[in-house]
Amino acid sequence: MTPTDAIYVYGAVLKGTPADVFARVSGIDPATEIRLVEGGDVAAITSVVSLEEFGSQVLEAKLRDPDWLEQKVQAHNTVLAAALGETTVLPFRFGAIYNGEEHVRAMLSERAELAPALSRLNGALELGVKGFLDGAAVRDRLSRSRGIDSGDATGGRAYMERKRLEQQLDDDVRAFATSCAEASHERLSAAASEARANPPQYQSDAAREMLLNGAYLVRADREDDFRRTVQGLEERFGDDGVTYELTGPWPPYNFVDGEEAEAP
Repeated sequence: MTPTDAIYVYGAVLKGTPADVFARVSGIDPATEIRLVEGGDVAAITSVVSLEEFGSQVLEAKLRDPDWLEQKVQAHNTVLAAALGETTVLPFRFGAIYNGEEHVRAMLSERAELAPALSRLNGALELGVKGFLDGAAVRDRLSRSRGIDSGDATGGRAYMERKRLEQQLDDDVRAFATSCAEASHERLSAAASEARANPPQYQSDAAREMLLNGAYLVRADREDDFRRTVQGLEERFGDDGVTYELTGPWPPYNFVDGEEAEAP
């Protein structure tokens, strides 16, 4: 390490974690390897970076470059993903830079919350579940169940009545989406140790609306039960135009408190 270098920290693991957990991945700078820097009961996952790329003034400009940012965030996530199934990992936010290994050790000694956080996450993994609604399918089902004719209305009174029914259908579709999302999250939360309901993401396909964007901390020995819960939701709501997408496992980003994940 030279005076023009710094230490990048990806996250923390328990002290004594074998370094070869990260042997197959390189650092956020592809020319560097991952090193574990121990302090107290934990160890920081680190690699060397150049201040020419990650210095505070330079980094501010780099963060506005979407191609650079995407590449580096992906590298950050790849390092953390290498630990999945091998050890418990506490992810740090992207961009945690330290002056050197002594600076990293000082940080670890000051942050007493890291060891309890790792203990809380031990033996668990993060799974994501997204629920999607085909609004047209739900609307069609409700329309048919109420005997609403899709033909053109004739006459002013008939037209107004049809407009009222159309508005009622729109309201009922929204109510169904809300109740389905709540019921789905409730059942998934019961199968998990912890749960987070994140805001739904915008979908460019208007026929596929996201109604659930959930993250779930699941004990490894309950993963099969959790997956069966997702299947049960598909069986329950599938005929109503709802589909589910199960992703992961991921590093537990959604279950790290702000202070635990803070960069310096």
